[in-house]
Amino acid sequence: MKRERQVSLADRLRGISKCLEPFQSSAFEFGRWIEGPSAKPGYLVWPHVSFSAEAYAFVQAAYDFGWVGWEKFDWGKWMGTGEAIQLRDDPDALAKATPEQLAKLLTVCIRQDRFAEGTLQAAFETGLLTRILQRAKAILDEIEPSIGVS
Repeated sequence: MKRERQVSLADRLRGISKCLEPFQSSAFEFGRWIEGPSAKPGYLVWPHVSFSAEAYAFVQAAYDFGWVGWEKFDWGKWMGTGEAIQLRDDPDALAKATPEQLAKLLTVCIRQDRFAEGTLQAAFETGLLTRILQRAKAILDEIEPSIGVS
């Protein structure tokens, strides 16, 4: 039987907040749409997003630190709720989000991208992912004001 390791909230917040700095750079490219013909005749290349190394690291950190799949909730149903829509669309509401709400939002963004190509890219382009990471850092700074994430 596999035993899951317990990670403190501060460690979970640190793990995801470390991705914030590159997201805030004006030169940062989260991903890029790849379209067009294949290099091999007779093969098709479906349009898809090719993520940067930092974007892959962000997704991996979300999984590694337990931000995706939180409590095994029905993310497909939750994403249509008033709570989810408000957190997604209202920066002031997101600025007050709990860690549990951040986990739900991250689960929706990351899992939905598996079913609708470009969802995660759009979440970055609209600023949603950066706002989620900013809130995670703010919570970390509340928990450990003298340490925080630099």
